[in-house]
Amino acid sequence: MSEGGDGGSDLVLPAFEMDCRDWLVIGPTEAGLPEDVAGAPLLAVLSTVVIDDDLSEATGALTVGIIDDEEDLDIRAVAPGAAAYELLDSLATPGTRRYVMPAPGADRLALLAEFIVGPDRSELDRRVERLMVSFRWQSAA
Repeated sequence: MSEGGDGGSDLVLPAFEMDCRDWLVIGPTEAGLPEDVAGAPLLAVLSTVVIDDDLSEATGALTVGIIDDEEDLDIRAVAPGAAAYELLDSLATPGTRRYVMPAPGADRLALLAEFIVGPDRSELDRRVERLMVSFRWQSAA
């Protein structure tokens, strides 16, 4: 964290990388969306399409959030040693997959990802999973 000009502190999200080769990634302005959603900064909008017998699409959003210390999250690592964790929320909307990536060295700061895939979209589910497995925080040089 760094000190802000008003005596408060600014939260700084470390740099990260993801293998987005199957995804179109655009900023919120390009997508026609506000720069924040319910007070959380919107970093990017992601979209991918599978053309099979029909056209199937998955859309996602990356936002910054604060993890509530008092809430126990039901999560699973997307792969051994991975930085991304899937939120296993029984109240989630069907076809929605949500992930949290706690920022290293930042107390409760996290990157959040939410994808709308729809039911029975196995290739789209695999693409979302591969994307989340590829997520890495970049180490400071």
